[in-house]
Amino acid sequence: MGASLSVEHRAFPLRPVAVAPVAFKGTYREDGWRRCGQMAAVDGISFTPWPHTQMPNWSQPALEAAKCVARQGEGLFERVHLGLFDAYFTRSRNIADPAVVREVAAGAGADLQQLDADLESGAGREAVVKDYEAAVADGVRSIPTVIVSQGGRALVGLVDASTYRAAVEEAAG
Repeated sequence: MGASLSVEHRAFPLRPVAVAPVAFKGTYREDGWRRCGQMAAVDGISFTPWPHTQMPNWSQPALEAAKCVARQGEGLFERVHLGLFDAYFTRSRNIADPAVVREVAAGAGADLQQLDADLESGAGREAVVKDYEAAVADGVRSIPTVIVSQGGRALVGLVDASTYRAAVEEAAG
């Protein structure tokens, strides 16, 4: 099954422009974050509670940088993609901050001059918009959404690893 499994990452920005950080402590966001941490722990995934009173409300800089880094190679993209998730969900870093995104990319071995050039050219933004439009055409309205193309099954929202595993095994036949 592993050799036949293909994962395609698509960017899905919830907001097309920067917005102010939002309250976190004592809100539904904190409750949701706590539920995510509890579910993730069962699968051995580290999910650190957001320790700040405010949280970023925009991920466009990270999405664009990931698309630019993908131009440098799939392996590098995977390292940056996972690094950005780790920065936000485990180390409580603000991935709306271009300096944090750049630090993650550098740590993964990205060519920062190429990253800067691709960001400046708009290549990252164009790729994010293209992904967003394709996702909307496929019926995606929220994140996370995982579409298992064989069978057309969509997993929307927070689901446990066993649900993903079952969907992949079902698709593999």
